[in-house]
Amino acid sequence: MEMAAAMVTVAIQQPNPPRYSSRYWAGVLGAVCVILLSGCGSSKVSQCNQLAEVVNQTQGFMQDFETEIQAFSENAAQVKNLDDIKAAATQYTTAVDKVVTNLDGLVGDLESISLKDETLNQFRGNYVEVVRGFSAALQEASQAMDLVVNVQSEAELPAKIEESQQQTVNAVASIESLSQTEAQLINEVNAYCGAAQPTASPTPPATTPAPGQ
Repeated sequence: MEMAAAMVTVAIQQPNPPRYSSRYWAGVLGAVCVILLSGCGSSKVSQCNQLAEVVNQTQGFMQDFETEIQAFSENAAQVKNLDDIKAAATQYTTAVDKVVTNLDGLVGDLESISLKDETLNQFRGNYVEVVRGFSAALQEASQAMDLVVNVQSEAELPAKIEESQQQTVNAVASIESLSQTEAQLINEVNAYCGAAQPTASPTPPATTPAPGQ
């Protein structure tokens, strides 16, 4: 059983083409894919598996995030008054803040892995920086939506929505750039571990309006 386990590696699956916009964020969608590994020592296999299993934790919390953001989108499309708009915006910031907490936890889990392989260690460090970048960009998006959450009257709502959208420009650019870096890193580590997978073709970002727009 131990020998059989040593001959198995877990691949890090590329995230599906994400729906990035000032109101619709997706992050890493991971899935576990097991294949036989040949021509590689068991120590390297074990370290590859440790790293992949931690990265692939995103499968669960990112699916939850997608569900919560989809619910936000549906609610935002049906708002009728200021209270509805603020409630939808709060739903959005709650979902984003939750996934930021999960991403920060992922960083801790990645940093706790003991990796002696220098190549995998370098990948881990680069991937940690990507995850931190996603977290920072999402926090920026949440803060922008807080402008809508805290709006005091319908008269000031259009200006606050415009201000909120302007503040998300940098976050959108950051996430698009980080997504490309992430895809490259995942390709590299899967190839190094003997678990390369095809990369999905990127799609242009979708646009999801703010509630009440």
